[in-house]
Amino acid sequence: MRAETFVGGRNLLTPHAPGAYKDAGLLVVRPGSLWSVAVIVPNDGQSVLAQGGEKVYDYETVDGGQAQGFELSPGDRATLLRSGLPYSFVEWKVERAE
Repeated sequence: MRAETFVGGRNLLTPHAPGAYKDAGLLVVRPGSLWSVAVIVPNDGQSVLAQGGEKVYDYETVDGGQAQGFELSPGDRATLLRSGLPYSFVEWKVERAE
């Protein structure tokens, strides 16, 4: 597996239903009935085994932080390595399925 590291936002958006991740012990919420995506809210050390389409957007904070984004393909694994970084960013390790 090829591994990449990203520093950016904490939560992943997913097009899949919250129940699709229940076996992984992840908190997944759909903020409202009109939302077309759910939000995966992992803790440090938790991994998400991708079904495909899960993503973290890239963005710039008002005080100059540059968040890196990524999108997962089926079989990829994203692990939240650590939180508490400047700009409230977290560090992700993404292992790409081959």
